[in-house]
Amino acid sequence: MIIGKFTTGENGRLNGVIETFSGYIGVVLIPASSGADFNVVTDSGCEFGAAWKKTTAQGGKPYVSVRLDSPFLLQPVNCALFAKQDGSEHYLVWAREKPANGGH
Repeated sequence: MIIGKFTTGENGRLNGVIETFSGYIGVVLIPASSGADFNVVTDSGCEFGAAWKKTTAQGGKPYVSVRLDSPFLLQPVNCALFAKQDGSEHYLVWAREKPANGGH
């Protein structure tokens, strides 16, 4: 499920919006100086997670692994940010993890 759209900004930043049940949140992925590859912050400046550059196991396609975390979330949310083939736009994709016991 696509939950956000991003574009490449200045200085390696990725600017976008994430759709939530209560509306849209402006988000920026800012290159980090240590630890994660990006710090994830809201457009109002609140820390919202971290992200790491990775490649897919099959095909070696680059993507960014994004972990959103906030006191306003029940638990952290893991997503993947994939660039369109022409690199002009990026899509944040989320898939619900299946329960370990196969339940609902």
